[in-house]
Amino acid sequence: MKKILLFILVFGMAYTISAQNARKAVSAQKLNNEVLMEPPASSVSTVVGTETDDSFTTTQNGRNITFIKIGSAGNAYGYYSDPRTYVWADPTINSVVFTHRMLGGTEMEGNSRIAYDVSTDGGTNWTDNVQVYTPLGPDPGTGYPLAAGRYPQGGILNPEGNTDPANAFYTYFICTLDNSNANWGGYAYGVNPLTATDPATPTQTNLTTEDGYYRLIPDAFTITPQGVAWYVDGNYISAGGTNYDYSGDLILGRGELNDDGNDIVYVEQLYSFLEANDTIDDYKIAFSADGQTGYICVLSYVRSNPTPFTDTHPVLLKTTDGGESWSDPIDVQFGGVDGIESIKNYFPDSAIINAGYPQGFNRDEVYYSMGFSIDLIVDENGNPYITGIITPGDPGSRGIYPYEGMMATWNLYSEDGGTTWNADALYDPIWFEGDFGSGTNIIQQYNRPYVSSTYDGHYLFFSWLDSDLDVAEQNDRPNIYVIGYDVEDHTYSGIVQNVTLFTQAWNRAFYGSQSQYVFANLDEGNQVWNCEIPFVYEEFTVPGDPTEPCDFWYIDGYTLDMPVGTDEIKADVNSVAVSQNQPNPASGITHILVSGQTDLQIQLTVSNMLGQVVYTDQVQSGAQVHNFAVNVSNFDSGIYLYTVKIGNKTTTKKMMVE
Repeated sequence: MKKILLFILVFGMAYTISAQNARKAVSAQKLNNEVLMEPPASSVSTVVGTETDDSFTTTQNGRNITFIKIGSAGNAYGYYSDPRTYVWADPTINSVVFTHRMLGGTEMEGNSRIAYDVSTDGGTNWTDNVQVYTPLGPDPGTGYPLAAGRYPQGGILNPEGNTDPANAFYTYFICTLDNSNANWGGYAYGVNPLTATDPATPTQTNLTTEDGYYRLIPDAFTITPQGVAWYVDGNYISAGGTNYDYSGDLILGRGELNDDGNDIVYVEQLYSFLEANDTIDDYKIAFSADGQTGYICVLSYVRSNPTPFTDTHPVLLKTTDGGESWSDPIDVQFGGVDGIESIKNYFPDSAIINAGYPQGFNRDEVYYSMGFSIDLIVDENGNPYITGIITPGDPGSRGIYPYEGMMATWNLYSEDGGTTWNADALYDPIWFEGDFGSGTNIIQQYNRPYVSSTYDGHYLFFSWLDSDLDVAEQNDRPNIYVIGYDVEDHTYSGIVQNVTLFTQAWNRAFYGSQSQYVFANLDEGNQVWNCEIPFVYEEFTVPGDPTEPCDFWYIDGYTLDMPVGTDEIKADVNSVAVSQNQPNPASGITHILVSGQTDLQIQLTVSNMLGQVVYTDQVQSGAQVHNFAVNVSNFDSGIYLYTVKIGNKTTTKKMMVE
């Protein structure tokens, strides 16, 4: 039976013993402390729908980007761990919403309520904190309201063919603390007319654990362009205390507007999936533009039927009839003779050896693992794309190696509906996990991979978080990174972009989230689609303290240009960019980022002002971004030149050493 163990530290859980193992494996099973009870808030705040005017505008890539303060919540607990459906844009009505808990308090007027923020002009002007969910009543025994709202997700439920925001609905789906499955056990959902904000007229339906449905915390929620909402959860039975056992079933829900068109109605089913002793770290659901082809993707370690040289990996269910029926499980194999060649050949020998494999290892006998979070999208052809971090696996026990140089963010995709699989390395992360808080109130921030698309599924956009400053010792100084992808041409948008670089969100884009759909406008003169990607991040009001109130910021105007009608966009050496080293001046480790995909060798040379070479490094990775971490501790103080050479192109820049 699967156990969710809640009081163990995620790092240092699964060690291998080997004289050659320079790194310790981390348990590939995510620390699922989402079910832990947060401290009740100490004060009550009542917030009503208001127009916000807090904003900050900067220029990036020649365009104005505005950071707009939208709603607030009583703490950060609704947004950590896995990426979920918080921000949702509908380009057919030029509208975007963000779902969140409200400001603090201990009873009915506290942060157990759920609200949304809404813009109907593409993200420029907002109405905030529109309340849609109220707990069922006081529950003095716990310090929380009965059926307190937790981990909210939401989006826009737009009837097919409608182009008027006034005729669309906001819809939410949340889990609740109703004490029917230990402290947890409840769901709640409802709708509100999208533009009916003062007053709001939301509906509310509460479900509890009963009739074999053991409810916990859904990680998967989506809405099709046809106005059908879907959610997925694991059927987890309380095993006493804070432990839960997976029953071997998924809870799958399908929701549509009722016949009167004023509320949402869900039909649920228990779907047998894997076995009770198989582990689940994350799951997502997504559909094609026509709503017919869809996938459920579960990140699992399948003990009951292991995949060769593949530990934690995606297992998919596929539908081609709008969810009426689903396929047998589809395992994505990473390693072994039948594994994915780009994954097996990506990591250098040193990374494999540091994972505990002997000198002279066979690359067909190396394990690989994915952790801890994923996202999923379906393209215009009905094909699935999955994003997340893959590392070498632990040869001695189940584990991953989330260390710089031993992990990469990937675009994992199939071009034939899930029969065969390919993978592109997008980025070499520096950090994997960041922790906030102290004592029993520590919450995690992982890389939060997201993938979104244009409404037709032609262009895709991958994003993630990473902390790239020398002063960062974990993923606690996050920036949002993004790159675009053309499905038809199988080409990327050039270099990876740091969305928050040199902005007010630089190194503090906490728990960044991305919409499933983006806004796209055709620039006929330049023959490009201007694709605006909606992002939201969180700001702590007390730095580093997740128990205190937090504010949410929407990034308006961040755009990637995707060329129209090209057969191929060459990602050659001329599209590769070399960053200024950070920090500069440097005294310890300084980082030089080389952005832009190339299959050529990347050579780095550092010289002093006398022309003497003091440092060299080289890599041939094929990733969208490579980070050179240069230790200058033994350099004399002064000015140095660093040169990056790719093919016949060289770029030279200065750096200072203190």
